[in-house]
Amino acid sequence: MKKLIFLIAIVFIASCEKNDVATENGSTGKSGSMARFAIKENLMYAIDVNFLRVFDISDGDHPVLVQSTEIDYGLETIFIFGNFIYLGAVDGVFVVDINNPTVPIALQKIEHHISCDPVVARNNYAYSTQRVTATGCGDHWLQSVLAVYDVSDPNNAVLENEIIMDEPFGLAIEDYWLYVCDKSGIVVFDITDPTTPIRKATAAVIDPHDIILNYPHMLVATASSFELYNYSDPLNIEFVSTFALY
Repeated sequence: MKKLIFLIAIVFIASCEKNDVATENGSTGKSGSMARFAIKENLMYAIDVNFLRVFDISDGDHPVLVQSTEIDYGLETIFIFGNFIYLGAVDGVFVVDINNPTVPIALQKIEHHISCDPVVARNNYAYSTQRVTATGCGDHWLQSVLAVYDVSDPNNAVLENEIIMDEPFGLAIEDYWLYVCDKSGIVVFDITDPTTPIRKATAAVIDPHDIILNYPHMLVATASSFELYNYSDPLNIEFVSTFALY
């Protein structure tokens, strides 16, 4: 039943008007920042603990594994922007070159403390939420943050900033706005200056875990439901409907 409701939610949001982000990063599908697979044109990239696997999905009924690249143990999330993949792992973010789409090359690992860390990217900057709690995701004495990296040189990414968060999960980016799931709700940051996100608003959403944007609709996965919002005004996100999980 959960899978059925999820598919209904995805079909609903996919029927909305497409935005520029889908074509900007060259992908043919949309996923949340905590996804374990992503699609770019006729290829699907999937993570499996310590491998990045590439599948040819030209024939959707018969996907073919074309490459398996060992990265490191503890891969958790995947995000594609342009010709690079950003992999969130338990102790860092990996930058992977896919200029040759079927032969991924890991360029750099940006190390940080043990945490859960989905990542999104836009142009020369990547944003990663690093959540540390006393419940099995990182060291509870450390602080959860939103980290900002300059990835203009894929071989030498630089940590530019850290913003303290309560308990962040997934995040999404579009134009000059960054949306972050946090314990208090969905925090909206202005990233006109990409190195200095400015907190502008917080939408009251209970226990948000991840976000998929498809302008003007935002699909939010919470602990118990999928919720649809209208974010045409980023500073006044409005509730539309709920797809309950149970």
